[in-house]
Amino acid sequence: MKAWKLSPLAVALISVNSYAVEPTGIALGSGVTFLPAVDLTVESNSNIYSTKEDEIDDIITRLAPSFSFQGDFGKTKASATYSAEQGFYGEDKHDDYLDHKVDADVSYEINARQEVSGNVGYNDAHDARGAGTVEGSAAPAVVPDEYEEITGGVNYVYGADSATGNIEVFADSYQKRYSNNKDLTLDRDHNKVNFGAILSLTASPDAEFILEAKQTDITYSENTAKAKAREGYEQRMFAGMRWDISGATTGEFKIGRSTRFFDDKTISSNMRVAWEADLTWEPLTYSTVVLSSSQSSNETNDAGSYIANTYSSVSWDHEFSTYYTAGISASINSDAYVDDAAGREDDSVTYGINGTYSPMTWMDVTLDYSRTDKTSNISDYEYNSDVIILGLSLAL
Repeated sequence: MKAWKLSPLAVALISVNSYAVEPTGIALGSGVTFLPAVDLTVESNSNIYSTKEDEIDDIITRLAPSFSFQGDFGKTKASATYSAEQGFYGEDKHDDYLDHKVDADVSYEINARQEVSGNVGYNDAHDARGAGTVEGSAAPAVVPDEYEEITGGVNYVYGADSATGNIEVFADSYQKRYSNNKDLTLDRDHNKVNFGAILSLTASPDAEFILEAKQTDITYSENTAKAKAREGYEQRMFAGMRWDISGATTGEFKIGRSTRFFDDKTISSNMRVAWEADLTWEPLTYSTVVLSSSQSSNETNDAGSYIANTYSSVSWDHEFSTYYTAGISASINSDAYVDDAAGREDDSVTYGINGTYSPMTWMDVTLDYSRTDKTSNISDYEYNSDVIILGLSLAL
């Protein structure tokens, strides 16, 4: 149920993964651990509204505290996390924001061959100007979109590491509701319900075959013509393999088809080749290369019936010493707006470099540089941006 991502432009692009602090937490007794953390970042962004012309640069300061409780009660394991992010813009205080997120999950080992788990989540978030409903030259005139997301899911696994075959059955739901800019976001409130199964069959001590089937039912909350035209369901069928060779190379690759059906019979169904892939290679214990790729679909922000998305990335992280790490990575993202009269297609390339100084296991000091170049067949949606971020992460 991972949506993995992989890069054909690996040698041409760069962007970075930061090393994470390694908190031990505070033991509260009875198997419960408390883990507090806080991140502080200062960002210099050359194009905060993602516009092609009249670019506005700004300094954005973000403070992100969080805390979680983790419980290990033998066969039952549970966790709950709360995080917040306060953002301050130097250019326009109307862009300031405060986001909240709550997640909780629990798993129970029924016996040696069966396990069931569940999770719930709530996200009170926003889209920055230029990344939400309104894009291009009109973006600076519209305040950031604000929305709430609610998620929930259950998962059941039958099998064991030594078994010839294992099966995993899952179901989850997603709900998104916008709370402002209603004249623009009215047609974007929607629900998704996923359910499916994964069958894995042992091929060798290091690999297994996998078969996966998943369906996503999609409904919109508003009874408008535009919203009703997007309702329907998507079916995804995959076959592939996952492997773990001597601990140095692990990965998963699945390929198949994705078909989107619409409740409105005047809209033709759409079938595409789909894949999900991930490869992690550790040539050295202190050096890691990750390649990933996926073809998926997203709900459109305006044009067309939905967005057919292809995403690929590559990263390399290297630990030069106990205190210093660095990495490079890159990604390419392609969005095709299906059934859009203008045939909109966007391509974004992001690359960068990152360094991390870790004087203690509970502290990271990071410095990131990244650049994004976006092209589109609709000229107004093109833009370039350079972002430099200085960050401090603390965790007990």
